[in-house]
Amino acid sequence: MLDFKTTVIASAAALVIGALGGWTANGWRLNGKIDQMIARHSLDLSKATEAALAETVRLQKVKDDALEEANKLAQKNANAAASARSELSRVRKQLANSVTIGSATCASTRSYADTLSLVFGECATRLTEVAKDADGHAADSRTFQRAWPRK
Repeated sequence: MLDFKTTVIASAAALVIGALGGWTANGWRLNGKIDQMIARHSLDLSKATEAALAETVRLQKVKDDALEEANKLAQKNANAAASARSELSRVRKQLANSVTIGSATCASTRSYADTLSLVFGECATRLTEVAKDADGHAADSRTFQRAWPRK
């Protein structure tokens, strides 16, 4: 039979080997769980990145469409402004050529026509500026509203 000392040493060795084996097996099990968590996180991150990219593309298209529409409207407004300038020029010429005031003297008629042309020109210039500013503000507002993200 084995003596007591040998039995204690063998039992201690078995205990240490068992503990190390358990420790190692538990480490493998926990490493497996960590690997699963990392894989799940990577998959979730990939899905979130794809979703963010799709949303970015969608919002970019909304913005691009709004800018395209704003550019078309700006061109339409520019054409309307050119037409208004042309009409204004026609009216100025007509006014300059057809100033007749019944019984007024020649000097007073000239003074009246000069003053009228000056005031009319200033009004027309200012009105054109106001219309241009209003069109710009309206176009900016419309662009911002259409480019704003909607779900």
